[in-house]
Amino acid sequence: MNIIIIIGVVLLLFMLLPRGLMKLRAGRMKGKAAPTLHKASGNRIRSGEKTVLYFYTPSCGACKMQEPIIAQINKQHANAVFKIDASKNRDAARAYGVMGVPFIAFIEDGKISRALAGVQSEANIRNFLDG
Repeated sequence: MNIIIIIGVVLLLFMLLPRGLMKLRAGRMKGKAAPTLHKASGNRIRSGEKTVLYFYTPSCGACKMQEPIIAQINKQHANAVFKIDASKNRDAARAYGVMGVPFIAFIEDGKISRALAGVQSEANIRNFLDG
């Protein structure tokens, strides 16, 4: 009986630990200068305008849920949202501390104001761009 409890606790830790590490690492990015390794977004970041970097991979199930939200926001903020395939742009993903996708970095005045892992609501992204 004790072995079952131990196995359950170990499995729970393995499931929760990566998500906690991503949140911790994302929190450490706040206030740092935004890397401009991704060519398409580099000019906008350097200009100081609000920018959203959306890191994804084509095989990610959660990214497929995030995709329609990003597409909707992109209609009204066409030059503010940049989609970055983390599997192809590994240097950019590494520079932003991406450990899992979806991952969204909010950049303002050339600095990372927030970085969030997991699916984000449309309101959360819009509030940043419109506020």
